[in-house]
Amino acid sequence: MYYADIRNRITPIPTPPVVRAVGSLGVAGSAAALVSQAPIGIKVAVALVCVAATLGVTLAHPYRKQMAAFAERENVSKVPSISMLLPVMLWWLALMLAPLAQWPTWGAVLTLIGGFGVAWVLYPHVDGTRRLAYA
Repeated sequence: MYYADIRNRITPIPTPPVVRAVGSLGVAGSAAALVSQAPIGIKVAVALVCVAATLGVTLAHPYRKQMAAFAERENVSKVPSISMLLPVMLWWLALMLAPLAQWPTWGAVLTLIGGFGVAWVLYPHVDGTRRLAYA
């Protein structure tokens, strides 16, 4: 598969910007909270709220029904692939290792910014909307 072929495929149901922004902020916020120097109870509470917000906004938004209908109509598998799960596994690993860091505030802010950027780019691949371009 060539790069031009990948770039020319249009995603039929794109991830809504609000879902992508809130989800990316939740991913980045959970990691940033855990690398901070805050007390462990506060870090875990903030990280859990971020994870819950990310999952909630992704799974509860109406575009999921549109995706399911499109997948059914075009005979696209709804089973997650390894390429969809790998970023989630890396997020989980980052959350497990983050409390070991104990970075100052600027380190947590850099983690938030970097994590947001990475999550923003990978979000359509993880939630499955990009897969629909190959139907």
